[in-house]
Amino acid sequence: MALVPFLFGVAGREELPGVALVRLLGDLGLTPGAARSLLARMRRDGLLAATPRGRGADYRMAGPFLQAFRQIRDGARPAQPPWDGGFHALFYSVPEAHRAYRDRLRRAATLARYGLMQPGVLISPVDARDALAAELGAEPPAGTVLHGRVELDLADAVAVARRAWELPVLERRYRDHAARLTAAVRAAPDPPGPSPEGLAAYTALFGGALVDTLRTPPRLPAELLPDGWPLPALLEAVGAAARHFGPPVARYVGEVVAASR
Repeated sequence: MALVPFLFGVAGREELPGVALVRLLGDLGLTPGAARSLLARMRRDGLLAATPRGRGADYRMAGPFLQAFRQIRDGARPAQPPWDGGFHALFYSVPEAHRAYRDRLRRAATLARYGLMQPGVLISPVDARDALAAELGAEPPAGTVLHGRVELDLADAVAVARRAWELPVLERRYRDHAARLTAAVRAAPDPPGPSPEGLAAYTALFGGALVDTLRTPPRLPAELLPDGWPLPALLEAVGAAARHFGPPVARYVGEVVAASR
């Protein structure tokens, strides 16, 4: 699923023709049928919206993916507020008969960057209930979804944040991504030209780096992060790699989009 927002990012557009997306996903190893199924699933999940055009459709990003796309594009990360003593909490209990809703709730909460404090309790540094409500609609009659606040002292909050957002795992990944991207720029002073192979190599280079940058809540207080938190260094490495390798890839994607009009 991450391939689609990545392609929007390479194109620098919030809307792309379906024909172009299917071809570009084909360059990345998906069959046309698999590419169309992926786009349809993302529409059902509210991550893409479509506008009919001729015999096909134009797709535009929506929901949390659109917010994440704009955040990466604009290089904006909201300021980190000081620790105020608590997390916004979402308490849920949804019976098995409404399993589909429960799965949608968990997925929407993950995209909104809630962390799992314990079964049935999701936490966030900000109150994102409006975003969740927009994604989910009304809760099922037999289910319970409540919003509240969990107060913790700083030491306990640090421990909870480490578990809820897997901060030690992300810390290692951020350092590995940054080192890999920096080494790639040094190893290839002349980036490859525009081509399907260049797009595939560019996608493989970034791997999960861009997805992982979005896994830390953007307003998690600095007091809750590990010392020497490497996300700023990773964002610098991502920017340097994009400036070095990106222009030929963007040119190729632009040619595919233009040919699909």
